[in-house]
Amino acid sequence: MFRDDELASDDASFVRPFVITQGRTVGDAGDIPLETLVVARTSSEGLAPDHAAVVTACSGDPVSVMEIAMHLDIQLGVARVLVADLTASEHVEQYDTASSESSAIVKRLLEGLRAL
Repeated sequence: MFRDDELASDDASFVRPFVITQGRTVGDAGDIPLETLVVARTSSEGLAPDHAAVVTACSGDPVSVMEIAMHLDIQLGVARVLVADLTASEHVEQYDTASSESSAIVKRLLEGLRAL
């Protein structure tokens, strides 16, 4: 366990991932691939802060679950659960995955992963 003096000032608001997902590893809409493209269908009004952040992140152009995790600085598993919950509640919509697209998109995803 960490002592208070061991935490950096920007880590003071850290919430464990299992708290955000309520201990779940799969969201309400099932298991979602990392490359799934997501776009917001509604506003983030009235949602819990974590869910609202996901809706805000994907309002505009479709973004992958992987990009959502990166932009929000959350674990991939957490992003998958949040996106699945929002899909089930119809706050976001999923599009074809990059693996079903041209090989150029898949190559870009792989390059992006390697750059991390």
